Amino acid sequence: MRAIVGWVWAACLLAAPSFALGQGITSTPPRRVQREADAAQKPESGSKPSDAAPAKDPAKDASKPPKEPPPSKPLFKIELHGGAWLFYYQPFQPPEEKPFLRMHVAHLNFDGSIGDFGLFFNASARDTRMREFYEGPAWLEEGYFYYKHPKVMVKVGKSYSRFGLFWDNSFFGPIHFYDGIKLDPNYGISIEGTAGKEKGPRLGYFAQYFLVDGRTNGSYVGRDTISIPGARRRNIAVLRLEPAYHWNKDTSILLGVSGQYFQADIPALAGTNRDVLRFALDYTVNLGPVSAWGEASRQLGQSVTEWPIPPVPATATTPAVPGRASAKNDYLLVGGEARIWKFVARYNLSAARFHDVGVTEYMHQPGLGYNMNDYLQFLVEYAHWTQHDALGYGKFLDQSVATTIHGYF
Repeated sequence: MRAIVGWVWAACLLAAPSFALGQGITSTPPRRVQREADAAQKPESGSKPSDAAPAKDPAKDASKPPKEPPPSKPLFKIELHGGAWLFYYQPFQPPEEKPFLRMHVAHLNFDGSIGDFGLFFNASARDTRMREFYEGPAWLEEGYFYYKHPKVMVKVGKSYSRFGLFWDNSFFGPIHFYDGIKLDPNYGISIEGTAGKEKGPRLGYFAQYFLVDGRTNGSYVGRDTISIPGARRRNIAVLRLEPAYHWNKDTSILLGVSGQYFQADIPALAGTNRDVLRFALDYTVNLGPVSAWGEASRQLGQSVTEWPIPPVPATATTPAVPGRASAKNDYLLVGGEARIWKFVARYNLSAARFHDVGVTEYMHQPGLGYNMNDYLQFLVEYAHWTQHDALGYGKFLDQSVATTIHGYF
């Protein structure tokens, strides 16, 4: 009966178009850099000299009104955008989870620039803490000063790590998000850009160094270094290359190769900081209304203390059992979507293999969305997340339906 009620409620939310205004799930600033780079590389019409050009008639030229100069680019510019997600969660497993309806998060994006220099920040807030280790219900998702050039952008402050695929176009997110790998903002410097034209080959690149983590990613407690009391990720270095080929704006292929290094500063572990390495290969293919993506990554080095096997407290008859972690982990993400009119059908599969302890996790995530316009979107997703131990016994980490309405201005 609870499952039937949950699906009916999800359908009711999907049919309520007047609740909010919206955009896509990610709240990063619009990628104007590439569009400006493409425009800068296009030759001006009529700029090529011609030996056969006819001689000008001074009399005719004198009778014509003088041409007005092209409008100059504004020196000072400010953009303000914002949005919010209304979120209904209907769980089926584990049995202790309860349904809820809440404003998941509201955010305000500010982007102000003077010439090529500017400031961007994304301030987010909700009525409860996003995770238990957050300082409060309001936080800075990203905030950085930047220098913008047609082929390069330099950010100094708090910005997202660009290790692997940036996102999987879902609301719920893959296993990587709950382990602190996706949508992970940190404090440091990021140098990024794209070389190439609107059509043909392109090369995107990211070179990042973060002094310390940002303490505001979406990881669950115990699944990333930042939620361990007194622990931090330090000296984070990321390199990423994105060779791509664009036939037109709707048809393209992109390959990505990424590497990441950081030190897991965990006082609970004896000895010096733990060195952690990550490597990833990914792809994205766009064929008109159909898109597909995938990523395979590996982690070498221990970054947590008690996951994927959490500790078991002592009872009256049994002693306490300490938790166990793995220093060799593999992650997989495969997904795709098809867009028909204003509807989008999507499916993602993410998996994690914790080799040192023989634990594997799988998350199946089909979804159906409706885009009323560029500012209002609805999405219903089903999450089927299981964990299997070394003997093959499985349990649910999450089985639920997530219904969201995202409004943006």
